[in-house]
Amino acid sequence: MTTHRRLPAQAHHDLRKQTLIAIALTCVAYGYYNIGDAALKMLAGKFHFTQIMVTHCCIIIACTVASGWFREGRKAFYMLHPRLMTSRAVLSALVSVCNTLALPFIKLTTFYTLVFTSPFWVALLATVFLKEKLETARAAVILVGFATIIWVFRPGGGLFDAHALLIVVGAFFYSCTLICMRQMGPKESRPMIIIMGSLVSIICALVVAGLDVTLRPYINFPWPAFYFTMPNAYQWGLFLMMGALSTISVTCIVYAYANAPSASVIAPYHYTQIVWGALLGYFLFKEIPDNRTMIGASVIIAAGLYLLFTEARRKPKLEDLEPESAIASG
Repeated sequence: MTTHRRLPAQAHHDLRKQTLIAIALTCVAYGYYNIGDAALKMLAGKFHFTQIMVTHCCIIIACTVASGWFREGRKAFYMLHPRLMTSRAVLSALVSVCNTLALPFIKLTTFYTLVFTSPFWVALLATVFLKEKLETARAAVILVGFATIIWVFRPGGGLFDAHALLIVVGAFFYSCTLICMRQMGPKESRPMIIIMGSLVSIICALVVAGLDVTLRPYINFPWPAFYFTMPNAYQWGLFLMMGALSTISVTCIVYAYANAPSASVIAPYHYTQIVWGALLGYFLFKEIPDNRTMIGASVIIAAGLYLLFTEARRKPKLEDLEPESAIASG
């Protein structure tokens, strides 16, 4: 009888420990993502956005290849769904372009508030591409979320400019990548997802840089003219830190989602990014979010959490929607 009493207690203890580790890794991962975003913001004033994308993605590929080979060997680099992988990579490249262009000119708290519209887009896109039913309550929450964005940023009132619009567009494309992830399923190679996204981002950045140099005399592009700057030792350190932290963060997220009891347990911790963002924005860039932004962020987070929890109850495979960094190329 004693043995039968101890086994459930031990199993409960192990499950609790496993859950706490998954939550801790999730918080660390998103904290690292925030640090990478802050590093990008620091580099943006000194380098053309295409140079940042190419350098960052090359480092991510190197780190991911090393990490994937160490953990899984050759099987880490096989693709099960090449077409979906390519589609997702193109969408990921668009996310990188939008966010790399906009982030340097927007506060970190504002950036994450807009990024958090992603669950709204996912719910809408799922009704179109996955034929999922959108209940009245969920539709109302999505409308409240978008209405809050309009209330906070007041188009025409100064806060909502082209950079904020780019972040919203980036959140939409990011949500499209999540739909692709759901269609691919959890067995697709995570290293190849990251590598393909980074490769397409590099190609996209090189094409943009080439067009800029060739057509700048004839077309007035809405971004600064292309220029190449050799990084110094400190700047190389920032680039290396961005790439390494992105790889570590993805690894932490994958481990957390694989070992947590369910995705709904750890998905809400994505919103810790607003805390990290506020702290980094204040200490590194002297950014102080206004009350309107913080109220809006709270409403958007609450709406996002509602969508996550209702999704978890309605569809048990929420883990197929594995979160990634809004700005990481992978």
